[in-house]
Amino acid sequence: MSELAAGTINKDYVQLIEKVSTIVHKISGNRLGDKQAYMVETRLKKRMLELGLKSATEYLRYIEQNYDKESNVLVGLITTHHTFFFREFPHFEILKKMLPELAIHAKQRGDKCIRIWSAACSRGHEVYSLAMFFEYYLKEIDPSLTYKILGTDIDDESVKIASNGVYQLNEIKEIPMNLMGNHWAKGTGEISMYAKVKSSLKSKCEFKSGNLLKIAEPTKNEKFDVIFCRNVFIYFEAHQIEQISKDLIARLYPHGIYFSGISEPLSGLKLELHSIGPSAYIHKSQVVKTAKTAHATPSNIVSSQPTQPFMATNSPLGNEIYRVMCVDDSPSILTLLKKVLTKDHGFEIVATAINGKDAMEKLKTHKVDLMTLDIHMPEMDGISYLEKNYSKNHPPVIIISSASRADSDIAMKALKLGAFDYIEKPALSNLEERGEEIRTKLRTVAQDTNRKSSISSIDKETQKQFVISKPENKVRVMLASIPDLPLIKAFFKNLDSSQPSTIVFFEGHGEILEAFTKENVVEFKQQLLYMVSDDMKMEPNKIYFADFKTYFAKMNKRFQNQPCSILAYGSISSHAAKEVGNWRGTQLLLEDLGDAANRSHTLMSQSTDVVPATSFAYMSCRYLSMK
Repeated sequence: MSELAAGTINKDYVQLIEKVSTIVHKISGNRLGDKQAYMVETRLKKRMLELGLKSATEYLRYIEQNYDKESNVLVGLITTHHTFFFREFPHFEILKKMLPELAIHAKQRGDKCIRIWSAACSRGHEVYSLAMFFEYYLKEIDPSLTYKILGTDIDDESVKIASNGVYQLNEIKEIPMNLMGNHWAKGTGEISMYAKVKSSLKSKCEFKSGNLLKIAEPTKNEKFDVIFCRNVFIYFEAHQIEQISKDLIARLYPHGIYFSGISEPLSGLKLELHSIGPSAYIHKSQVVKTAKTAHATPSNIVSSQPTQPFMATNSPLGNEIYRVMCVDDSPSILTLLKKVLTKDHGFEIVATAINGKDAMEKLKTHKVDLMTLDIHMPEMDGISYLEKNYSKNHPPVIIISSASRADSDIAMKALKLGAFDYIEKPALSNLEERGEEIRTKLRTVAQDTNRKSSISSIDKETQKQFVISKPENKVRVMLASIPDLPLIKAFFKNLDSSQPSTIVFFEGHGEILEAFTKENVVEFKQQLLYMVSDDMKMEPNKIYFADFKTYFAKMNKRFQNQPCSILAYGSISSHAAKEVGNWRGTQLLLEDLGDAANRSHTLMSQSTDVVPATSFAYMSCRYLSMK
């Protein structure tokens, strides 16, 4: 490995990595090169910690002494990759288009069962995604038909996890809500953050250990209508990919569909296949039979098609672009959504709006297929918008909000009012990583002809109220200037009666602050007081105006051991930022001022999140309720 020789890998691990790479290649066929060296080193170090081994030399000796057992562990350790539900959703769109034809062929052979094989199923996400897909759409095609899915993987541990069917709740939330249905049960007690697949899906899924180089072992002579073998060929050489694909194709029914990873097209290989979409193929013989009616051109090798997303039109290779309106008062979120919802992915943002009223006006002049909607916005929030405007003729709505999906007062109300799905707004730093979830949920709703708003069983089980317990032992801090007063008043407008004492620090207004406090007392729901001493008694449900220079450091010292939520309106001076940085272990929320201002904010590196000021109340209350 040239990378090892270049010294980018710890020299003590060079021999170990080469030894392990040889073992993995011999068993699985996976060829590990320079690009995988760091990943291999990282995973081997983790394994060594589990075994209590302190050096690469010790681990090499351990492998020699326990070769049969440890070699299987190493294959699983090195070949297990990150995956998620409904990964590469364009393949599911192709499958939806082809499903009526698959159903016809299943009935013609008298089977009444569509058979699917996930040939590198990892921990089961792909298998259960397919199960949810067929459970939902096959009933529309022909309720008399059923389906059966085989999942195989070379890693025994991954197969066990897949068979168990238990996943973290955060993974389950990525599933489109209409496809999730009532197929998942939430755990309780120590496993309350997990969900388990129900028998409605699990009974139709089977898992076995299987090596792609020895395909006959788990499948015998079984034939399949659909075979998925995705995101695994990157580790194989071209001749191995060709042979594996030939073996898989031999197990396809004549009308069957074969999927490889979207980033792993099979063009150029000598395979009797014809491309019907990005990394989606059918037998060449089927193209020949239907060439006159389908205007298809057969080929002796895989057709070279551009890897563009499959679109929902009347042809398998359509190019429909969905027009989207994004409604959000966060300029940063709108900017990032424009990066996620592009024409390359089948979307065009035709309008943006900063609140519900703005959206109502924009809909009068823009033709929209889909809408993303925030909850917390000024003038008219997302809930009020749905109450006033949503009807069966309204474009489908997906909520993208900082409010937790488990909040029964907000998230569930949005779903009950007609929203079709709900995405918890991630931190700005990783919104683009969540782009596939956003696109998948939008496309699922757009293409569901029988769409109706519903709440999954998981969401019903996870609903909860966020209540701040023992508010007398917590504190909230605001950093503001006098022009921020309207935002501060709006913050307190709809809070419940279980609130900690809140100190609003103003920088540079010490001389006028007492008079300013007296002028605004009647404007606040809670009692508003001017801070006159650092040992002043602080009471729940009361608001205190204080001069930053005089009192901030003293309040930090006084409350440093209590849960604290700090909210920063606007920009902050470098001096104030330094003082705020000394208050450790707090939630620190910054007001979203737009990309440029956010990047230059003096507290950006220390912030918990950056959100519109309209989201401060919800996020602060949620944080303090969990402390």
